[in-house]
Amino acid sequence: MRTRRVDTAHFAGIALAFCILAAVVMTSCATAGGYEKMLNSWVGADVSRLIESWGPPSSTYPLPDGRTMYTWDSHGGAVAVPVGNMAVAVPRTCKTTFTVDESRTILSWRYEGNMCKQ
Repeated sequence: MRTRRVDTAHFAGIALAFCILAAVVMTSCATAGGYEKMLNSWVGADVSRLIESWGPPSSTYPLPDGRTMYTWDSHGGAVAVPVGNMAVAVPRTCKTTFTVDESRTILSWRYEGNMCKQ
C-alpha cells in the first residue's frame, strides 16, 4: 500500500495569504465610507478651495460640454502578500477625480484604488 504525504506547510502558506488579503480588503472597505463622506463634503465647493487644500492636481481634462475633470493620483509603495513560499507585491494606489462645471463648482467625484481612505 502506498501513502501520499501532504505538504501542510504549503496549505498553511495559502491560508495565511488568504487571511492577509481578506484583512486588507476589509480594512479598505471599512475606511471607504469615511473617504466618501469627505469627498461628498467638497460637492458644491469652488475647485480653487480643493486645490488649496489638496495641492495641484496630477492632471486635468476638459470635457466637450465645458466641464473639467481634475484628477489626483497617489501611489504609496506596495504591500507584500505571501503566497506559498513567495510574496506578491500589491501596489497601493488611489486615483480621485472631481468633475467641475464652467463656474468652477464641484459637481461630482469618483475614485479607485486600495489606498483611498481618510
